[in-house]
Amino acid sequence: MSQQAHETELEIAANDCFIPLYENTSRFLVLPGGAGSGKSIFCADKVVHRVLCEEEHKILCLRKVGDTVEESIFAEITAAIETRGATDEFKVNKTKHSFLHHPTGNQILCKGLDDVAKMKSVKGITSMWLEEATEFEENDLDQLNLRIRGKKKNYVQYILSFNPIDELHWLKKRFIDRKDEDTTVLVTTYLDNEYLTEEDIQQLLKLASRNQLYFDVYVLAKWGVVVKSDKFLYAFDNQKHVIDSYEPNPHLPILVSFDFNVSPMTCIVAQNHEERTVIFDEFRLPVGSTEEMAEMVLAKYNAWLNNIDVTGDATGRNREKATRGNINQYMVIKEVLRLMDRDIRVPSKNPELKDSRVLCNSVLQHAEFFVTKNCEYTITDLVYASVKFNPMTKKMDVIKTEDEKRDFFDNGRYIIHCCYPDFIKNPKKYKKR
Repeated sequence: MSQQAHETELEIAANDCFIPLYENTSRFLVLPGGAGSGKSIFCADKVVHRVLCEEEHKILCLRKVGDTVEESIFAEITAAIETRGATDEFKVNKTKHSFLHHPTGNQILCKGLDDVAKMKSVKGITSMWLEEATEFEENDLDQLNLRIRGKKKNYVQYILSFNPIDELHWLKKRFIDRKDEDTTVLVTTYLDNEYLTEEDIQQLLKLASRNQLYFDVYVLAKWGVVVKSDKFLYAFDNQKHVIDSYEPNPHLPILVSFDFNVSPMTCIVAQNHEERTVIFDEFRLPVGSTEEMAEMVLAKYNAWLNNIDVTGDATGRNREKATRGNINQYMVIKEVLRLMDRDIRVPSKNPELKDSRVLCNSVLQHAEFFVTKNCEYTITDLVYASVKFNPMTKKMDVIKTEDEKRDFFDNGRYIIHCCYPDFIKNPKKYKKR
């Protein structure tokens, strides 16, 4: 190193609950917390603190999706550097979202983990921060945990910060439900943040009147617990309907359900046989086209070529929804997957939510319907989708927020309607065999 790092006596301005964590050396520092708890500010500041006070560092700060990096982790690191009055010591690359500390040569890299394989080209990582860790899959962390090997001058640490949105999430099972001597967990709420203004606090508390689940998660930092009264799928039971795995039968068709949101675009894959339905795979493109999604399905399920059925959002039949030329979404899918007209099992219009809710819950209560554990996004939506009555339209609406858009919820509904279209009128037809 050309120069020595800062002395470790640097004054730290942080909430009292976080002060001991600056010296914490656990491999996993797990920080579930409510909105406004100050956890993200602390994480960014600890990263900057280590870069200023230690040597031989290349610290990787991650979000799951690259498009969210600039306004989240990059902005937080920038603010932490400015707060410490160290702006002149850093060279900032706003294009690559990176920071170089001139006195030590230490680096901070802010990236999106759109593809975990991309990280293979990043050498010499010494520690990581995963912001909004609930966005990541457990396999992502497993792969990232393998990226830092060999002896390092300083301790290796993975910081995971997130809102505890889902009581079924793998983060809870891995770090909260079972104790690990190499893990430190600190839960924080807005009450731990002495820097919040009274107006900030009042805005958070207003969540209570909007949605009790959001209040519990984002204000009280409780793990998301389902309230049955306003659930769309009140009959969905994790123990009953979620299974470990499923090996699709190569001799039977697969059923692929498409929804046409732009960001993200989603689809799920199921198989239905002898009145038993299993959803066993899901696809999610943060930004993509129908053609790209269909090509992903084809690449993975090429063995089912000529044995694929398609269902999904009926609005995909509209030409104005088309992504190219003057053809609709299902014509694109039909072309990519080499389907016949009979393989497109899409109704002329989407089912009304009120009627759909009755059908879906009846199927969940009385038919053999399952989802495999790997379909985490789908399970979350089936568990947490809630409804409200819209007095303006006199119809039922599914509650969606900017953070939780329920991108996979409709895919699941379309599967149920496709496999059990007349279940209410003729349930004996679907009697378990």
